Amino acid sequence: MATLYLRNIPADLDAALSAAARAEGISKNRRAIEALQRGLGLDQVKRSELAAHIKSRRRPVKADIARLIREERSGHSA
Repeated sequence: MATLYLRNIPADLDAALSAAARAEGISKNRRAIEALQRGLGLDQVKRSELAAHIKSRRRPVKADIARLIREERSGHSA
């Protein structure tokens, strides 16, 4: 991994980064990396990989969904 040093960070940006990191229970460094990933669109890659993984694990559901909804609405169970 590379090391990146940033200088002249505006005080309000530093405060917002610190507050966001604290609220999420993560380090300021981790929060800054996540912000950079989002800003560069790199988080979309991870999301698409996760979506592909979830889709690959899908299994067909053998259920009469309409019947289940009707039963739920009428207060009866199968």
